[in-house]
Amino acid sequence: MSRALRGVILFTAIEEVILVVWGVLLDLGKGLPLQTQIIAAAVLFVGLFVEHRTAVNVGAGRPPFGPLPPDDE
Repeated sequence: MSRALRGVILFTAIEEVILVVWGVLLDLGKGLPLQTQIIAAAVLFVGLFVEHRTAVNVGAGRPPFGPLPPDDE
């Protein structure tokens, strides 16, 4: 697993936790079934992952949806 991919996963997980806790504090899922809340959190994770992966590529001057930059050893 490349360092870029590990970084994307780490930043996505951190942002996911922050946003889910923020939503819990605001009672955003109040009244929704647990399964719906879990699906919503999964959709959020995938969306954030795609956003972060695209940002890494654009920041590296690569095509937005191309492969992540290789590790510089």
